Amino acid sequence: MENRLKVGITQGDVNGISYELIIKLLAENRICELCTPVLYGSPKVAAYYRKALNVENFSLNTIREASEANPKRGNVVNCVDDNVKVDIGQETSESDAASMTALAYALGQLDKEAVDVLVVTPQGNSSFALEEVGSLTEYLSKRYNKPEAMSILVNDNIKIGFVTEYVKFRDVPHQITVKNIERKLNLLNDALKLDFTIQKPKIAVLGLNPQVDCKQLTEEEINVIHPAIERAREKGVIAIGPFAADRFFAEQMYKKFDAVLAMYHDQGAVPFSTIQEDNGAFYVAGVPVVCTSSLDDAGYDIAGQGVADEQGLRNAVYLAMDVFNNRQQNLFLQENPLPHYDIASGSNETDLNVEQIEGVREEIDD
Repeated sequence: MENRLKVGITQGDVNGISYELIIKLLAENRICELCTPVLYGSPKVAAYYRKALNVENFSLNTIREASEANPKRGNVVNCVDDNVKVDIGQETSESDAASMTALAYALGQLDKEAVDVLVVTPQGNSSFALEEVGSLTEYLSKRYNKPEAMSILVNDNIKIGFVTEYVKFRDVPHQITVKNIERKLNLLNDALKLDFTIQKPKIAVLGLNPQVDCKQLTEEEINVIHPAIERAREKGVIAIGPFAADRFFAEQMYKKFDAVLAMYHDQGAVPFSTIQEDNGAFYVAGVPVVCTSSLDDAGYDIAGQGVADEQGLRNAVYLAMDVFNNRQQNLFLQENPLPHYDIASGSNETDLNVEQIEGVREEIDD
């Protein structure tokens, strides 16, 4: 039997839709043909939801650690108190604490390489406040001391990164600085190369203000965004913009790029949700582990009703596996590089960068 990836899955909020998503996903035999899933949570809670949802012919293999996992079945490691109270449809302090306990434990196992990747299922917004952060991205950033960590939304048509994410809108302009934009462009560029094997990624940069394009810039675009783009280009990043977000998405200009850098969360997340949303998931770039999540919220309003769609969780599993395999492949190529030949004598990386930027600009103008 081939050596399949071990995919760790967190239990999320026991009062939301997470266990329903997990059960529906693992009830399919085909997922075990692709990977060995290991749930970090509670066998007792899983059994409770299996009964509540009336799912027949399903059970999880209870193990003590991932090394004992059965590759032909879904597995569960008990890492939370079995007596945690299940109150379907309600976010409680107990359910928040249980979700963070499972997340921390699973990440510890990921750090030890007991599993290869981790997929985080939906948990309550207040759960991260227990660690004085506001999101999974901020939690991983703090845990691994990687302040530039960034969520990247991914589907079949588009990838979107952010300069600012979960901050109050009034605070956004203060964080839109040349330094921050340049850092995020470099991070996004590196992620596209390492995690998606795109050799020379083309990145579109959105403006902060509406109704702005490359020929009609306002103060923030002139003094902040444009200089940041220029500085990133000097380092070989093929960045183009700034573009007005409304025109950019309405005219499907994103199809000409490998990724988009949005200035704030809703500027990128809202149009993303309308572009083939059922194929979307996100992962956190800039941290040393592969950690993904679906775009679902905890779904308290539909919890326990059997109507939650597991496709988002499936997308997150596929994304985690793809990113892991791409990283392994690229690390191997870095350690075993092919000989480099300067075919175009007299040309250099900067020349190619300029040519590609102008080529994309001409294509957009046409």
